[in-house]
Amino acid sequence: MRILVVYPDPFDRESFSRVGGHDFLFFDDAPSHWRPDPSFDPVDYLDRCLAFARREKVDAVVSTHDLGDLIAAIVGRELGLRGPSPESVFLCLHKYYGRQREADPVRCTALPLDQPPPALEYPAYFKAPWLKLGLLGYKLENDADLARALEVARREYPAWSRQYAPLFARAVDLRDYPLAAADVMLVEEFVEGPQVTVEGWVRGGRPNIWAITDTNTFPGTRAIDNFSLPSRHDGETLEAMSRYAHDAIVRMGFDDGFFNLELWRTAGGLRLTEVNGRAAVCFAGLYAGALGADIFAAVADLACGAAGFSPPSGGLNAAAPRVAGQFNLLAFEEGTMAELVDFGAASEIPELALYHDPDTHIRPASEFGAVLGQIELTGPSYEAIHQKAQEIRSRVLTLRQ
Repeated sequence: MRILVVYPDPFDRESFSRVGGHDFLFFDDAPSHWRPDPSFDPVDYLDRCLAFARREKVDAVVSTHDLGDLIAAIVGRELGLRGPSPESVFLCLHKYYGRQREADPVRCTALPLDQPPPALEYPAYFKAPWLKLGLLGYKLENDADLARALEVARREYPAWSRQYAPLFARAVDLRDYPLAAADVMLVEEFVEGPQVTVEGWVRGGRPNIWAITDTNTFPGTRAIDNFSLPSRHDGETLEAMSRYAHDAIVRMGFDDGFFNLELWRTAGGLRLTEVNGRAAVCFAGLYAGALGADIFAAVADLACGAAGFSPPSGGLNAAAPRVAGQFNLLAFEEGTMAELVDFGAASEIPELALYHDPDTHIRPASEFGAVLGQIELTGPSYEAIHQKAQEIRSRVLTLRQ
């Protein structure tokens, strides 16, 4: 079948091209995941993509990125192709309106950037309604923290918003979702606890779980050290997480596609962090290393309606024989990549992928730091691969994490 891939990046092109049994057509490259592109016109991209899909008579359309999955859903709606509806993808992407579909949402207040902020209860969490990678996200302890977070948001948000808001207007009726096109940040109830990503898919209205991946933070911080698979939570907890994910994705009206959602495990029970209407292909190395599974092949098969779809062996098994980890290389300081990373040492480490050129200027825009690259490791235990990751970090980071 002919599958259109929207917003492909080099990883998408390489990974889908290795999948047999399908004919992949790659549309224009995605804009940067790390910074807004002032030359990018999202409506023009959508219109050209739709014309391309019609001309090439594609059988399915997929994407693995936030804006791309919204465009893919709009293209699918216009051409009558299998896949989630634009409204359901929008609800997964826009956290303010998605919260309104949850069974037990955290408290969430929309804060317009052109108005004085209201009185808030602290601690709280400040975030964009749709950005990834923790961009513009900050924990707030007091009004001074809020003022600093607003200063960053007012400086950085408009450039991101121009890439999102025009597509929201094409995906949904703005009379039903009036804040979709507004410049707002969210202030949420602060929730803390171990976090996981539940990956799954929905077919014919029935959710299925693929895998549950742990998010592991640096001690005493909320910055993400790594993601690891299989989860180290006990079997009863994993089953509860699976049931929670089933309910959450059904409430979004999401169908015929991959999804991933993030959960906190708190003393009071499970809470939903966010939902994404796409596969977490960033975990492809984890799935391959721990489960022997290809998430890109699965995305393609589901989009084409392939029969016999089932989760990979070991996805919910805490005793899986191999452990895989994806370790972040982070910077909390501003500077060029060449100032932050020893490129000579990095070139000798095949497990490490750097995401920026040496002259790229890095400026962290959240409490989570800026991701410079990632280390993909597989081994007999979490402790073993964590130790190796620390050794690699000590070799390549000029300024230690």
